[in-house]
This record gives sequence, structure tokens and C-alpha cells, in this order.
Amino acid sequence: MRILLVTYRYGRDIPGGGERYLRELMLRLAARGHDVEVYTTRSQHMIQTPFNYLVWDNFLPGGEEEDQGVKVHRFEVSNPKPRRARRIVKDFLSMQEKERESPEFSALMEGAVSGADEHCFLCGWHEAETWDDGPARWTRRSATLVLGGEGLEGLVVKAYPYMDTNLQVEVPGEGSWEFELMMGRTRELRVAFGPRRAAVVRFTVPRTARPGGDAREVGLAVRRVTALVGGGERELAIDRGWREFVETARESVLSSLLWGVAERRPQRASRRHRYIMGPHSRQLERRVMAAASGYDVVLGAMAPMSTLELAWRAAQAAGKPFVAFPLFHTRDPNHYWDHFKKALEGAAGVEANSGVVEELMKGWGLTAFAIGPGYDLEEFSSPEIDGRRFRERFGLDNRPLLLWVGRKNEYKGYRVAMAALRLVREREPMAMLAMIGPDEDNLPISQEGVVYLGAQPRLTVLDAFDACDALLFPSLHESFCLVFGEAWLRGRPVLGNAYCAAARGIIEHGVDGYLCRDVEEYARRALELIEDPDLADRMGRRGREKIIATRGWDTLVERLEKKLQEIAERKKAG
Repeated sequence: MRILLVTYRYGRDIPGGGERYLRELMLRLAARGHDVEVYTTRSQHMIQTPFNYLVWDNFLPGGEEEDQGVKVHRFEVSNPKPRRARRIVKDFLSMQEKERESPEFSALMEGAVSGADEHCFLCGWHEAETWDDGPARWTRRSATLVLGGEGLEGLVVKAYPYMDTNLQVEVPGEGSWEFELMMGRTRELRVAFGPRRAAVVRFTVPRTARPGGDAREVGLAVRRVTALVGGGERELAIDRGWREFVETARESVLSSLLWGVAERRPQRASRRHRYIMGPHSRQLERRVMAAASGYDVVLGAMAPMSTLELAWRAAQAAGKPFVAFPLFHTRDPNHYWDHFKKALEGAAGVEANSGVVEELMKGWGLTAFAIGPGYDLEEFSSPEIDGRRFRERFGLDNRPLLLWVGRKNEYKGYRVAMAALRLVREREPMAMLAMIGPDEDNLPISQEGVVYLGAQPRLTVLDAFDACDALLFPSLHESFCLVFGEAWLRGRPVLGNAYCAAARGIIEHGVDGYLCRDVEEYARRALELIEDPDLADRMGRRGREKIIATRGWDTLVERLEKKLQEIAERKKAG
């Protein structure tokens, strides 16, 4: 087969698990006799600016090069103009805020949560607080709550007004209720409706006030909200706002909402998104569009970069089958744009990497399959790997050691790992956390017990896996979580994020690691593994056996090869 991959950066020294996975895949397909070419940029690094748009270097030489049998074509990138990019980002933030405040968004969320035990204090709320007698959350003049569940019959709300006021509670399709509230007196309010499978609830007061010494405009404080469901009650967490909903809602519910929002955005918004994300290379675009007709199959990677859609457009114009490698992050709103949806819907196959994500994508109507990346089993069996060397080099001695490996940005969960270490050290004061990976957010690391080592040579990373007691990787945004398999191959247990679909797809909870939901659970499970080495060894050994049995490169590449051949032959047959 002649195979074309269009991706935003590619090469031996490119950081990132997804990039390493794609290169290994292309090299191994070429080694099996396929004619593989890659069209990409000259970039080695992309940098997220403080203003939330990307800039790209042109570090690598342009033109053609040979990479172990793979022909690589590189083209120069043009970066966004700073003033325009900053204005676009500002407009996007305003657009997203207006989206969430709109009745249309509430209606979409109501449909998404229908029948599910989900809720969100969506908009019009100040941050949740903890008072002496429990939680509280102030409204602005108007605030919206969206909730779902089977047989919703009403709400009970404990409300505390800052001043004498009237509160209007409205449930569209059911009616509205008015309550008189007296300053400083908590009152329990009951609203009966339904039964329903979801509801939008709007709280409105006629005016707001500004408490002394407080810059906020507040309406009333909600102290407790209880949903009445089928003759029972379900207390709603007051601190579950939009961010918490994105991080913890069921992926099927969240994705239904986010795709619905994406489809309603104007095309102009998609064009502007391409501009600030990039990479923008007119020469790359022209060459890909011209070359696509010469291949049997066109592969495109990855969200949220423009090269995914470029590959789809080129394949479509050339009449060739398109296979998407989106490396999709199911909880990242930046992956939900209509131009990505169209590319994925137009694909003859979408590599989901994980069975969990595959099922989710099939629910979106995509032709999804899950093969995913493999591991170089010989590399992890090398006698050169030495965990003791790592401990000696960085002065870690025989202390309990947790490890975090990734690109240092907030999405990879390193702050959660640091917070968990603080709790671990309350019982194991000598415990340490080693962090390895390139610095992307440029925020200082200053915490007792944390050693941030930055980017390290490959052998040092392998030594670190060998040295640690457990891998602690709370990342929420992953497409496969390669680092879990790397830890397992050195016999180490892992701690992953229960809300990350990719982590759930690879970790067998309680068998080869733990899936955790908050800082306290990470700390508790880490202590279990530190204090019970036999348990840690059993879990690590089970993980190693699983990876060796299922994720050897040869088997996986053969499966992908068959999939691509099937897709190419089906296209030829018409």
C-alpha cells in the first residue's frame, strides 16, 4: 500500500506520547514493505502563549528527508499575528460565556442529562464557599441549575438572603413560583413539578447587593439543594459548576452537549479556531491537496490541530479513503468543533485507541475501531535499566518514591499529584515525588518532597520507572496513557484518573492499579502501595503480564495493516 500521513509535527526528537506513537507506527508499516510518506511541518515545538493561542517554531530543516524507510516532507509554518490572535481568543472566551448563559445552551444540556443522575450549577453563580455550618453558593441576579434523573418531581432549596427580597423560581414547561425571603433568615423552599427526566431551574431576584468588603454583586446564598426523585431525595453538590461538570460528568452526556454546541457555532468561528491553533502552512496545504491522489489511503492526525481536517479534505477531493487518528480527549472542549466532527464523520475509519473511547465514538455515529499503540518490549527488558542509579543520582536514597511523567501543564494533573504527596507525607514524611517531562506552563515547582527534573534522556526515564514505588498520573486529557504501560513493564503499579476514559480503558481497578476520583483517594491508594510492597509487586506484575500479552508492536501493526487494506480495497470496489 501507498500510505500518506498528514500530521502537525513528526520526528525522532519530538516530545509527546502521541507523536512518538505515530512515528513508531509509520516506521513499522514501512518495515513491513509499505510505501509510507509523511507530510508535516518544520516544527519541533509548539508553545501555548499566555494568551491561549499556539505559536510554532521552524526548527527542523525543510524539504525531504528519509527516516528509516519513511519519506518525510516538511514545510514552513506561519504563526498568528499576536494582536489578531489575542483578539480572537478574547472573542472566543466571550462567545463561550455567552453560550453557557443562553437558553439554547440550557436546553441542550437538559437534553443531554435527560434520565441521568447529573446536575450542574451552570451560570450566574459565584464560586462555592464553606461557611462555619456548611457549604454555600451565592447567586448573581439570575442563576441557572440544570439537572437530570428518572422521575424528577421537584426541588427543596435552603436559601439565605442578604437582604429582604423576593425569589422567583422558574422551570420552563412547568411554571414559576415566588417566595418572600427575610434578610438573614434561612428558609426552606419547595417546588413541585413533573415527573420529568430533566429540568432547567432558573433563580431570579429583583436586585443584588454588595456586602461590606466584598466586590461581588450577590443575590441570595443557596445552602442546600435536594432533588425529589420518585418518592426519594438526591442531594446535589453545590460546588458542581461548569468546570466540575466537564471534569466529572459521564462522557456520553458531556459529549452530547459539546457536539450540540459545536454544531450551532457559525463557520466563522471554525475558521478562527484554525487560525489560533494551527499549524498554518499554505505550502503544506497545497502539497497535500496535490499529492493525495497518489496514495491508497490518507491518514490524518490529530485534534485539535488543523492537519486532521486538511487530510480529510485532501482525501475527499482525491476520492481516496480517509482514516482519522484524532487521539481524541473526550473531556477537552477544545476537541469539540464542527470541522472536526465533519472530518470524523467523513472518515472510513477512526482510530479510538481505547475500547472505552471506541464505544463512545460509535455512539456518535462514527466508524470507530480500537487498536492503539504498542510497546518495544525489548527496550523495557534491557539490562542497562537501573532504578538504583536513578535514586543515587538524584539523592532519593531508599525513600518512598512516587513518579509522574508527562508534559508539564495543568491538563496532565501534576498539581493533583503534588497535592496528593502532601497528604501522603502526613503519614510517610520521607515520601518523595519525582516529576519528569518538558516544562510547558513555566510555573515554578516549590514544594517539600517534590523533585522536578524537566526533560530527561530516555534511559533516565526508564531508570525512573524502575526506581519508583508507583506511577501517579492523574491526567484527565489522554487518548491512551502510554506511561501506564511503561510503568507496568518495569513491574510498577499505577494510579490513574477515574474520570479519564483512556485510563479506565487500560487500568483494571484493584488488579494492576487504582482509578482515583480525588486527591484524598490518590493519597490513600498511594499509601497502600507504599506500605504494602507485596501488593505493589503483585499489581505491577499483573500489569506487566497484560502489556506483554496484548500490546506488542508486531501484533498491533499487523491488525492495523489489515484494517487499512480492508478500507483501501473497499474504496476501490466502490
